[in-house]
Amino acid sequence: MFWRLWWRAISVQRPQAALALGSLVVGAAITSMLLNLYGGVRRKMTEEFRSYGANVVIAPAASGASGVAAGVIPEEVWRGPLAELSRDMPGTTAVPLLYGVVRVSPQAANPRLPEFENAVAVGTDFGALHHLNSSWRVAGDQGLGDLPDGGCAVGTHLASRLDTRLGDFINLRPVGDATPTNSPPPRTCRVAAVLSSGASEDDQVFLPLSSLQSLLGTDGKISLVELAIPGETQEVERAVGRLSGLLPRLAVRPIRQIVYSEGKVLGTIRWLMLSLTVLILVIIALCVMATMTAIVLERRKDVGVMKALGAGDALLMRLFMTEGAALGGVGGAVGFSVGALLARGLGERLFGVALSVNWWTLPLVCGLSLILSVLAAQLPSRIVRDLMPTLVLKGE
Repeated sequence: MFWRLWWRAISVQRPQAALALGSLVVGAAITSMLLNLYGGVRRKMTEEFRSYGANVVIAPAASGASGVAAGVIPEEVWRGPLAELSRDMPGTTAVPLLYGVVRVSPQAANPRLPEFENAVAVGTDFGALHHLNSSWRVAGDQGLGDLPDGGCAVGTHLASRLDTRLGDFINLRPVGDATPTNSPPPRTCRVAAVLSSGASEDDQVFLPLSSLQSLLGTDGKISLVELAIPGETQEVERAVGRLSGLLPRLAVRPIRQIVYSEGKVLGTIRWLMLSLTVLILVIIALCVMATMTAIVLERRKDVGVMKALGAGDALLMRLFMTEGAALGGVGGAVGFSVGALLARGLGERLFGVALSVNWWTLPLVCGLSLILSVLAAQLPSRIVRDLMPTLVLKGE
């Protein structure tokens, strides 16, 4: 009998029920759209911040801790802890770098140009470093892969000063060789890429790590490790603390400007999305409450007859609460689908990417819609308790 009454209540008052259902669908759709957009925007912003480079650096301790020579890090010291961190935090990127000062001279001498230039040489996996700094503009035949055997990459300013172009050959010699007769022969490499970063890299030359280690006589040693750890500020800080414990002889430092700028932007977006969602839910709750109140007032005589026949306040309140819950469940499910489609369309229009549906938002949206409709039915249900059957049936 209860469910028959419930079905009749929904089917008879179809305009009012449709209005309440429409309000819940709108609220659920906007909530779903904002939540899906936030998830997509968070991923997109994280990718954009990754283009600015590393957010954590592992370097030798300032005082040169025991077992670690000042200025260099043995490769066996850091590889194990970083492999452990990468397993627990997928997406972590680590790029080792070795720095040294070398003399760079073009193989084809030009009397109008300097005989050589002192420059900082960087030994690294150039493909991984370029991927970490995707904003760099690189011209050459190596694409996003590592440098070919015997190849190097030259910063655009250094290449301009040496009048060096792609395919030319340059000679590299460590600075500090006393006399050319006592020094090893220079290393010759072909310019496979010319990069422009707008920073100090424009005056540097990049070699494969093993090549620069051999040239400088620092086999198995690096200067520092640049890390890109995904996540927000708190996650990066936890990773830094964990690495500091795993690498007590090294200095693990976050790059504050990048870490906190990313955290501030993501925090602002989260606060904006949450505020809009709460505001919209409050407005929808008021609309549903007004609609449910109108439904109760229109059914005063029905309520009076049911009370006269012995129906208790608890039964009648449960009837209205169940009616509201049904509308909330249907409105949440329909609104989630509509919101997911809207988020996908806005993602393609605003960011040029197809945002995937965050399925964790489905139970959240449906749950919020259900709770909202039940709460909105609280006040109208209390009106039922105060109705006096004798007065209602008399028409008062």
